[in-house]
Amino acid sequence: MTTSLLTLLAFSALLPAAHAQDDAHGPDADGPAFENLFDGKTLSGWHNPYEWGKAWVEDGEIRLQAGRKFFLTSDRKFGDFVLELEVKLPEGKANSGIMFRCHEKKNKVFGYQAEVDPSKRAWSGGLYDEGRRRWLVPLTGDDKKKQRAAFDRKIWNKYRIECRGDWIRIWVNGVLTTDERDPVDQYGPIALQHHGEKGQVYRFRNIRIQDLGRHAWKPLFDGKTLAGWHKAPGGDWTVRDAVIVGTSSKTEKRHGILLSDKVYDDFTVRFRFRSLTGNSGFYFRSDRVGEAVGVKGFQAEIEPAIEGKRCLVGGLYETGGRGWVVRPAEATVKQAYKSGKWNTMTVSAHGPRIVVHVNGRKTAELDNDKGRRKGMFGLQLHGGQDTHVEFRKIELLVPVAK
Repeated sequence: MTTSLLTLLAFSALLPAAHAQDDAHGPDADGPAFENLFDGKTLSGWHNPYEWGKAWVEDGEIRLQAGRKFFLTSDRKFGDFVLELEVKLPEGKANSGIMFRCHEKKNKVFGYQAEVDPSKRAWSGGLYDEGRRRWLVPLTGDDKKKQRAAFDRKIWNKYRIECRGDWIRIWVNGVLTTDERDPVDQYGPIALQHHGEKGQVYRFRNIRIQDLGRHAWKPLFDGKTLAGWHKAPGGDWTVRDAVIVGTSSKTEKRHGILLSDKVYDDFTVRFRFRSLTGNSGFYFRSDRVGEAVGVKGFQAEIEPAIEGKRCLVGGLYETGGRGWVVRPAEATVKQAYKSGKWNTMTVSAHGPRIVVHVNGRKTAELDNDKGRRKGMFGLQLHGGQDTHVEFRKIELLVPVAK
C-alpha cells in the first residue's frame, strides 16, 4: 500500500459519516425514495377547494393567480415526510406559503405554513399557523440574520420541509430557518398559497416528497382502571367516568403521586387536565425517593393562581434538584390557560430539548438541558394543601406501522 493511499484512508477516517449529512440536508437514508407530487404537465393529484383562484401548468410549473387568497391542495395526505420544491415570486407586492398537515373546508384551508415572504421583514422559512394561532416561529432578532437572508427573490428558491412526529424543520436554499416542536397536527395534505395580490402570478416546480409514514396518539390510560400506573403514599387516586381523580387534604404532608409502571426516555405525551383546587403537576424523567415529596425529577407545573400567587401552569420545575427551571411568561399563561376548565397539556422531551404546550401555546422550552434523560411519568397531588385535580386522555405520540 502506498504512502499516499495510507494518508487518504487516515484522513477519510476523520470525516463525519455520510448519513450525518443526509440527516441534516438529505433524504432519510432508511426511508423510501422521493416521488413526484407534480408530474410537470397536468394538475393531476391537486384540487382547488375555493370558488375562486386560477391554477394551471405552464413550462413545467404550477402557476397560481387570484384576486383573493386561495390554496391549491394535494389530493393525498401525509404525516411524516420530507418535502422539497422550488418557488418563484414576481416583482411587486407578493406573499405566499407552503401548507402541510393542513385542513380544508369549502373556501378555507388552515394549519401549518412554511412562509414565503419577500418583503423587507424577510420571514421566509418561518412557521405560521394559518387561520388559527398565527406566528409560531417568526424570524425576529439578531440571531436570525442568516435565516432572513436565505431567500433571494431574483431566483428560484428551494424549500425543504421535514416533519417527524411533533418535530418540524424548514430549510430555505440550504439554510435551516425553523426547528420547532409543535404537537397540534400530525396528518394532512400539502397546499400551495396565493395570497391574493391581484394580477400576480406565483410559480412552483420540482415538487417531490419522501413519505415516511406517520405518528399517532396511543392511550396510556384505558379510561376504566389504573392499569399501567401505581400509587405512591399520600393522597387518593380513583377512576370515575373515564377520568383519573386525585384528591388530598392539607393535613396530608406527603405528595400523592400516581406513577407509570414504565420508564420513558425520549417522548411526546399529551393529556387533558382540570385543576379545581390546590397545586399539581405532570412528572417525567423522574425516580422514586423516600422523602415526603415521593419523587425527584422534572415537573410540568399545574399551578393555578393560589392565595394571590400568579398562575404558573406550563412551567418547568425540578423537584429534588434545581427548583424552578423555566417560569412561563405571565401573558402567555393568561392567553393559554382556562382556569377551572379542561385544558390540554403536551410535554415533548427529546434528548436535551424539552418543550411544554398548554392548549397549543408554548409555555416553556429548554434547548440544552443537562439533566437526566429517562424516568417514570407521574401525576402529582401537592402535600399540605387541599387539592383536587383530574386527568383524562393521557396519550403518547408513537410511530404507526405502515
